Amino acid sequence: MREEVIEKYPFLRAGLRQYFGEGVSLQSFLEENEFYVRKSADFLYSIMNGEDPPFPTDGEERVKNYIITKIILTYIRDYFISARYAIRERKVLYETLEKENDVRNLKSVARELDVDIDKDGGNYLIPIPSFLKNAVVFNDRELKLCNQELKGGNVVASKHVLSKILREAFYRRYMQEVNEVVEFPQGVDELIKPFVGEVISRSREIRQERANLGPLNEKSFPPCLAEIINQMKMGANVSHPGRFFLVTFLHRIGLPNDEIMKYFGKVPDFAEKITKYQIEHITGTGRGREYSVPSCQTLMSLGLCYKERDPLCSSGRISHPLTFYRIKNLGNRAVGNTGSVNRVSKSRKTQEQQAP
Repeated sequence: MREEVIEKYPFLRAGLRQYFGEGVSLQSFLEENEFYVRKSADFLYSIMNGEDPPFPTDGEERVKNYIITKIILTYIRDYFISARYAIRERKVLYETLEKENDVRNLKSVARELDVDIDKDGGNYLIPIPSFLKNAVVFNDRELKLCNQELKGGNVVASKHVLSKILREAFYRRYMQEVNEVVEFPQGVDELIKPFVGEVISRSREIRQERANLGPLNEKSFPPCLAEIINQMKMGANVSHPGRFFLVTFLHRIGLPNDEIMKYFGKVPDFAEKITKYQIEHITGTGRGREYSVPSCQTLMSLGLCYKERDPLCSSGRISHPLTFYRIKNLGNRAVGNTGSVNRVSKSRKTQEQQAP
């Protein structure tokens, strides 16, 4: 396999064996690349702080960064940290696949990720089970089976759709592998541990920040969320973006999935199994990643903003609904009209972007 291929797709095992050779122990590899262990740990720390550091442009450094970061994440085995990094890799892979013109490379990536594909003119055939397994992206119409052309038990996918399927297959595989229980030899433990302490501490700090929103208090909900809840109580058929916002917000303030489900009880198209699946997918408690709460700007573009209903919203100080909730809830907690909530453990969850 050509070096430029493995540098674009550093997760290809055949290329990795060719690039680094075989028979090298993990400890020896890390000892020889201590410089890259430090750089990978610093890279992870930057991501944990919400920064957007670029991946290395040098081919060898890019591959070593990928391998060593995966070793570190497997060592830490923290879903929150792993997902933040995996989302970055997922994004870069998608952008690379969109530009890929070599069918052989697309097939190599698909084979590595256990996605069977065949070329069909200018499109690709993907078996329906394989397509569905990797098409669980909330509200992405391009990946809904009902919008696909079918042929002999296969989805006829454009290269664009194929890129999305491979992107999701990579994310699922990566998150599964880095969160497996692995026993590291003592020598490897001693090599990695000094570099990852700050990453682990920062992860704990962020999860603590996310828990500091106070007890559940509907009186502190922003007007956008209050309107959605009111419509659902009246039996209105709330839009998908509205439902998505509701789930992400309630999950973010610590409401368990079963409690979130209760808000959907009066919607006309309520189906328990489907709603449960969608909630698990959005909150990351199923096989998906945890989605972040939309910002005020996003809600405004979707027609879900009602800032004129509250002076705090209309003041221009609020750019995110969670900021509104935090300010209001801190003010209301002294009144004593709130109750506690059984919070979801955040230790094995993730979000695409930390809310302000």
